[in-house]
Amino acid sequence: MPPVIQGKQDAIGHYEFLLGEEQGFGLRITHDNTPIGSMTWVIPDFNASSGGHINIVRMMRLLKDRGFPNQHVVVMEPHRWNSVEEAQMAFNQAFGDHGITISLGVRSIEPCNYLVATGWQTAYWVSKFRDTEHKLYFVQDFEPEFYAHGSEYSFAENTYKLGMTGITAGTWLAEKLSREYGMTTFPYSFACDLSLYNPQRRRSGSVRHILFYARPVTPRRGFEMGLLALKKVCERLPDVAVIFAGWDVGAYEIPFHHLNAGTVSIGELPDLYSQCDVALILSATNLSLLPLEVAACGCPVVLNRGPQSEWLMSDEEAVYCDMSVDGISQALIRLLEDPVGAARIAEAGLRRARAGSWDSEADKLAAFLESLSREAVHARPSAIKHEA
Repeated sequence: MPPVIQGKQDAIGHYEFLLGEEQGFGLRITHDNTPIGSMTWVIPDFNASSGGHINIVRMMRLLKDRGFPNQHVVVMEPHRWNSVEEAQMAFNQAFGDHGITISLGVRSIEPCNYLVATGWQTAYWVSKFRDTEHKLYFVQDFEPEFYAHGSEYSFAENTYKLGMTGITAGTWLAEKLSREYGMTTFPYSFACDLSLYNPQRRRSGSVRHILFYARPVTPRRGFEMGLLALKKVCERLPDVAVIFAGWDVGAYEIPFHHLNAGTVSIGELPDLYSQCDVALILSATNLSLLPLEVAACGCPVVLNRGPQSEWLMSDEEAVYCDMSVDGISQALIRLLEDPVGAARIAEAGLRRARAGSWDSEADKLAAFLESLSREAVHARPSAIKHEA
């Protein structure tokens, strides 16, 4: 929302970055003026619990060991940091010290081999910066659908038409952006940290548990739909309790047996997932990492149908339902009343989670980035000859 200045909302000032001129000097990027394998990622301001930022830093860390050693972050305005030193310390505390450097403000972008946008607001700055060889767009979700159909929907949607190469979280986004916007895209798949996410010892008890990924502050996670469906399940099966995880739901009237786990630390998640008989994870846009992480702990997952959800796990590895109260409740009840079938789904989901790794996905992305550089070299033979 635009800030209020002297009693009035400053919409022009808030969105004026869309109108700016190109930045940089149009330098010819060489080893003399740019570190080898340099990547600069322009990100919105960060916090330790942001899944999107965690994914970005993970990929930066992995690429750093795969021929792209110079990894740098530019934190776009508005941000809350008073100095680069303060931001660097907070960044390292949140994500670990991996030798990734930070600068503040889009005017701090410097020449680099690869310049990466990470959200629709950052994409406008990346598209206008001239001192880079490759402009990339790390797309984790279809961001227009974070908004009602209006200005911000169109602002976000128009970034897919800026000519950048999309690095997408999964095949659904890659195909959608290529088909609907003509983007060149490269998808990486999801994986999970198998040193962390694995089945834990199950504690005995008479109550069965449904894990619900509850994010009422994130409309695309379908909190209200899930809440109504869970009410029906608990009325049908009185020995079932729901564990709400992902956000504090204490402000909501919930008339059935439940635990408000709120935001759970990463280290505690494997045990939580392992104590549950089924997990409900809804998404109206691209999947989160939760389905694989929960499956890696031996818990079967229920997901809503749709191309944005079905690209990751097969019907044998997860249960899919209609995005409706009846569709969700029936899928949950069916699993809870069929322990043999639930165990079969859980076993297949566990195999799927163990089949991939972030290392292999980073290998694929590194190879793609190297291919972009080779193509760029072949496209300008005269310039290379001149340098020689």
